[in-house]
Amino acid sequence: MKTKIYIVASMIACCGLCSCNDLIDIYPVENNVADKFYSSEFEINQAVMGVYARLGRNGGSQDFPTIYYFMASEGRSDNLYYAALANAQRDQVDLRNFAVTDVTGTNEDIYARLYQIIADANMLLERSPEHYVRYRAEASFLRALAYFELVRAYGPQPVVDRSVLNEDAKKMDRQPIEDIYKLIISDLEYAGNNLEAFYTGEEAGRVGSVAAKCLLGEVYVTMAGYPMNDRSAYQKAETTLEPIMDQAKTRFAPDYSYIFDVNKENTYDLFSVQFASGNQGLGSSLAGYVTEGSGGVMIPEWFYSGYHLQGQDFRVDTLLVNDMKKLGDKRLETSVTEGYWDTTEHGFTPEDSAKHYKERCMMIKYLVKDNTNKTIKAWNDYPLNFPILRPADAYLLYAEALINNNKASQAKEWIDAIRQRADLSPLDHVPTMDDVMDERRYEFIGEGKRYFDLVRMGKDTFVSTLKNFSDHYEHVTKMGANNPSEKDLLLPIPLTVMNIQASWTNNPGY
Repeated sequence: MKTKIYIVASMIACCGLCSCNDLIDIYPVENNVADKFYSSEFEINQAVMGVYARLGRNGGSQDFPTIYYFMASEGRSDNLYYAALANAQRDQVDLRNFAVTDVTGTNEDIYARLYQIIADANMLLERSPEHYVRYRAEASFLRALAYFELVRAYGPQPVVDRSVLNEDAKKMDRQPIEDIYKLIISDLEYAGNNLEAFYTGEEAGRVGSVAAKCLLGEVYVTMAGYPMNDRSAYQKAETTLEPIMDQAKTRFAPDYSYIFDVNKENTYDLFSVQFASGNQGLGSSLAGYVTEGSGGVMIPEWFYSGYHLQGQDFRVDTLLVNDMKKLGDKRLETSVTEGYWDTTEHGFTPEDSAKHYKERCMMIKYLVKDNTNKTIKAWNDYPLNFPILRPADAYLLYAEALINNNKASQAKEWIDAIRQRADLSPLDHVPTMDDVMDERRYEFIGEGKRYFDLVRMGKDTFVSTLKNFSDHYEHVTKMGANNPSEKDLLLPIPLTVMNIQASWTNNPGY
């Protein structure tokens, strides 16, 4: 499936449907190539795959999960800290240290990529005949996903649900987040009502209705927290998620490690970004960014012989690791290593390997631990998919909705299922929001969810949690990192956009 769909998808994304670079990459309606393209089911299917491809490498060296879910989300949470001063890849450090600005290149890339997805989806929805419901539903899901990440990361945006001329795009104002959520909800309802539950075989990896409804549940839970604080959204989340819970159970992995096993992909997820190795521009770059970039190579026997470093010594919170160890949480062994033997050091021999042991709490859940895999050709050529939605999302989102709808006793079943897979005892009490947030942190470590969980818990919790975290690690890094503040609830709108949108005001603090 990966080869068949994503080779074609990368070709589509990089050729015929290219757009102008002005503003937010919305296709001009006078694009003649696009006018002629949507003339058959084959072409519309190719166009859909081109939208999916925006989540991958997109013709560059980095994929979307690396720059957004890891660098800009996980990297700014209290799950990771930065242990050594960088001499390269500075954007990662600026994001981690709350020093990102409106000219930070990675931030510009994220913003542009999300609008590219929206532009592609808009073009397909505008040009494709109404009876191609399945492809239109896929495009609707992807547009909703892009807008969800935009509104969470950047706040108010123009609501663009059609192709527009560049001159018209320049006149668009940032609209209230409530308007954006209306479009997101509409798109996800359409996708949820017009897709099969799951797609398998050669179509494995394409979004199904269970994923669409799970994302809609996450949207409602997000709306219930900061900044909207719409508590009625919890009831909508419960109503949305309840019908899919039995279907989600069928994809719930019996062993946590199966979720990150390259040989079991598209089996235990709901929706993942697809990657394939083989030096075709379809591999994941994430493995190169979770490893150490100063003073050694992390577990080199796991990598192909020409491995090059991209990471800058990001490490997992040792307090979190110690908590998981104390609990006996089985998820830890899949997610984090506490050290490795640097076999590349001068004078290394098996007899004195202990001298070359590096104590590092580092993320390993995205590494393909197989040095016999000859298909991996580069640091950004790893084949492991990145999960955006999986059954555990549905379990914990549903549990959170039940707790906030005064049905906490019913939430216990779903939280206990997560805990028991991790070899933890069932809860001995009626679940609380603290239980949900603890399980979300353990379950999704490294998956880019913790930062947004802190945001929706409110400004005070967000700032105090990250401030305490930064203070704790200041004695380690001694980098004088900026203290997190309310401005870090959002990323800045890139200067390239602000220069065109003269009427816009950037997010507070930028």
